[in-house]
Amino acid sequence: MNRHSLSLGLALLACVSGVMAQGVPAASAAPPSAPLTPLTPAEVTDDGLEPVPGPVAATARAPRRPLPVWKLKIEAPDGLDDLLRSYLDLARFQSQDQVGPSENVVSRSELRRLVAAAPEQARALLEAEGYFNADVRVSMTQEVEGQPQFISITVVPGNKATIDKVQMVFEGELDNRLGNADAQAQALVDELAADWSLGRGQAFRQALWTQAKNTTLATLRSQGYVTATWSGTSATVDAQANTARLFLVADSGPAFSYGELRVEGLKHQPESAIRNLMSFRVGDPYRERQVLDFQERVQKLNLFESVFVNVSDDPAQASAAPVTVKLREMPLQQATLGAGVSSDTGPRVSVEHLHRLLWGYPVQAKSKVQLGRDESLVQSDLTSHPRPGGKRWLGAFQFARQIDDDEAVTLSGRVRAGQSDEGDRLERILYAEYQRAQVTSEGGLKISEASALTVMQQWLWRDLDSLILPTTGLTANVQVGGGRSFSTLDKSGWFGRAHGRVTWYRPLPGQWYATVRGELGHVLADRGVGVPDTLLFRAGGDESVRGYGYRTLGVESDGVTLGGRSLVTGSVEVARPVWSRFPSLWGALFADVGDAAEDFNALRPRLGYGAGVRWRSPVGPLRLDAAYGHDIHEFRLHFSVGIVL
Repeated sequence: MNRHSLSLGLALLACVSGVMAQGVPAASAAPPSAPLTPLTPAEVTDDGLEPVPGPVAATARAPRRPLPVWKLKIEAPDGLDDLLRSYLDLARFQSQDQVGPSENVVSRSELRRLVAAAPEQARALLEAEGYFNADVRVSMTQEVEGQPQFISITVVPGNKATIDKVQMVFEGELDNRLGNADAQAQALVDELAADWSLGRGQAFRQALWTQAKNTTLATLRSQGYVTATWSGTSATVDAQANTARLFLVADSGPAFSYGELRVEGLKHQPESAIRNLMSFRVGDPYRERQVLDFQERVQKLNLFESVFVNVSDDPAQASAAPVTVKLREMPLQQATLGAGVSSDTGPRVSVEHLHRLLWGYPVQAKSKVQLGRDESLVQSDLTSHPRPGGKRWLGAFQFARQIDDDEAVTLSGRVRAGQSDEGDRLERILYAEYQRAQVTSEGGLKISEASALTVMQQWLWRDLDSLILPTTGLTANVQVGGGRSFSTLDKSGWFGRAHGRVTWYRPLPGQWYATVRGELGHVLADRGVGVPDTLLFRAGGDESVRGYGYRTLGVESDGVTLGGRSLVTGSVEVARPVWSRFPSLWGALFADVGDAAEDFNALRPRLGYGAGVRWRSPVGPLRLDAAYGHDIHEFRLHFSVGIVL
């Protein structure tokens, strides 16, 4: 551009500017003494939400349109309506908890997008539930100022698709073993087929399909095929016939066997304590259940803070997969001071000491000294580390002094030696024991004095969902044995003793839980033979017949209650959470019955019943019960912590 062109352009611009100035009304022009001030532009869209940059005159701002107000209505069969309300994008924008059921903060354009996408989203959700011919209709009323729009989703799901055929094919080592007619391989395939949860004729659901695949794969891996995977899976749906065909191909990979055991983290404890708990040997086929049980047994030793057992999943080591045990030891010694109170024995203080490697030998020693109002004792229990096969040597002694409600004093002592054999659920204990007991009245009169040498066999069965807070399962404690007694007040002689206690836990409808207990005991001996009172039976108290004092049900002699030779007690209790916000707090109703007497013919069962509360604490249930002794017409308060196995 030359100088003449520039001058011409400036002149033309001045002319155009003058013409435009003449066409503007005087009211909109700024006076010469007040030049225009630049404003922050904020042109508002029709939704009244999004600011758009642009020049806007100060006196000509567009009014903001109010946000749309709308309500959503979903009409679908029970269950499907909840599904759509939970996962449909349009339903999630209702924000009932934040704004209210009829006010939803969403722009008009976004609302239109959500309504348009709703049918496809709904059909996808319904197909996951097995409805492949669902009719989904969405309607929307016109927007009227001051009134909400109504959006309606109507669903007619149609028939649910059912399984027409299931075909499962195997590859890898499992397929090779099936070809060689391996009995274990065929048994595994039969187990997978029997456990397949989505069989022919059942309704198809995506969640069940996924769950069935995961369960089958987990079983394969737990039975020795650690690297098993799905090579391919498909669910072919015939929407017109409402049927589905399932086809699965599982690559088992190699079969794993146990290799050498490697133990990491030991500082003081001997490695033999771990090796002696192994229930498998090098070369045995891998089983996940064996590894988990092994880890649990090591954890129960009370020697290690943490235990983790791992089997290598490297396919190159499948024929001899190393088993690694990673441990963190507990302190060698531990002392505990305690104080407590119970309705049975009153207040008490105690000190306990635990040594996990006594004098460098593979033995644990647990000692306790307790001083209490009604019960004081000194005791020590010795337990060896597991020997080959998991068995342990046991040793114990105890000296105790106990005061009953009638002020009778029982002095007792015992020394025990034996062996335990602990399995996954069943623990067997065989021991020989010498004990002595003496009972004197409040005035110092000796009522009973005897000692005995016995041999006893004990079985302790536990099959519970939780050892601390059980709700399902069974426990049983049975003792059978006999020996010879030596009495200073009665005859000496031979006797037999049997005692059993069974407790059953069961969930009930309505969040109720039942606990049923039964107990039976008997000492078989000639009538004149004296047996130590600690081997006889009494009833009453927190874990027996509530509503009666601890050990107050027995045989009366010179105003003192002694143990009887026969015992029968039973209990039924139902409990449930009191408040959903505090699920650990339960309320309970119960009824107990039982008695102890010289023989079964002399039993006069006493009834106690009442109500209580339970706090399911991390150390066991804390129980507080108000019980009424029906036969003595008295109320009694009972409280205790933990369960009796």
